[in-house]
Amino acid sequence: MTHGESASERFEAFLEDARPPTGGVAYAQLTLEVSPLLPLLSELPVDERENGDYESFGFRECFAVLTLLGRRLALLDLTPTVAIQAVLLALRSVESPDETYPREFAQRAVAASMEGFVLGREERVAQTSEARAAKSLRPLRIGDGVFALIVSGVHEPAVLSECVDSLGRAMLNADVELAVVDLTQLGEPNRERATAVFAADEITKMLGGACFFAGVDSRWRAAAADARIPLDALEIAPDLCGAVAAAQTMAARANSATKPTWRVLLDRLRR
Repeated sequence: MTHGESASERFEAFLEDARPPTGGVAYAQLTLEVSPLLPLLSELPVDERENGDYESFGFRECFAVLTLLGRRLALLDLTPTVAIQAVLLALRSVESPDETYPREFAQRAVAASMEGFVLGREERVAQTSEARAAKSLRPLRIGDGVFALIVSGVHEPAVLSECVDSLGRAMLNADVELAVVDLTQLGEPNRERATAVFAADEITKMLGGACFFAGVDSRWRAAAADARIPLDALEIAPDLCGAVAAAQTMAARANSATKPTWRVLLDRLRR
């Protein structure tokens, strides 16, 4: 390492020379991810490093950071080859001519980073699948005065909350006050998911309307009880058809009540 040159600067210089295919991830970003590891590597005891004694706190901390680094590199969508190359370049960036890392330590470092990389790859795949599934969860307009949210599969509470918020925005933009939420095909009820989906009742009431729920079986009732949601205060239909019918009936009544008498008479004459 030249005088005045930091390990991070040296690592970025090595990246520029090696030019690994990062898929659009800037080398500066990669350097930012690796930088917390470099001081830990440079402070490891030389004797223990050469003797293969990796049980001290400093080594365990270093391997833990390597695992976290591997996870971060996976979340950046880098390939395993580039992740391994980044770890090896990190080792080079803190080495000096008279102090190099033994091969065994390099292998342990790469193995630790790959453990984190596998975890990060699984996390990224799950996030991608979740986002793809959530794209199809959109409110549907049923007639003039009702929106429906029909959810299927297993989704995280945050995704369900966003779906319910989308329902509220669609209703507000369309000046609609009634909604139907079907839980028949929504899996793995729990307290957090119940809180997310039953929030549709509060949103529709804020708009001056009501929400009709379908598919509220014993599992959802138990989840609602766990979340302390009073189902007796909600509009619950035996099935989706019943919920849609109830919502459309209420919408028709509201529409008739707001029409002037001469419009009601004109509608009857048109039939």
